[in-house]
Amino acid sequence: MKNGKKKEREQYKVFTTREYGEEQTFWVRIGTAFKGEKSIQVLLDALPLSGKLVILLENGEDEDDQEAELTLSKRRR
Repeated sequence: MKNGKKKEREQYKVFTTREYGEEQTFWVRIGTAFKGEKSIQVLLDALPLSGKLVILLENGEDEDDQEAELTLSKRRR
């Protein structure tokens, strides 16, 4: 804290993904992460069975719109 102002930490959304068929991926938000001075703190509400986490920078967009776009994303192999 400098000059009485609290430094805002970068915030991240934590997801896990699950493949359906050959071209579809389902994204599930399972937590939040915060970047500190020398570390990243990850707070999980669930543990992914796959052990895979996808961490995206929180960019201030409307959460419902952003998550709707991620819910079923098309992916080509």
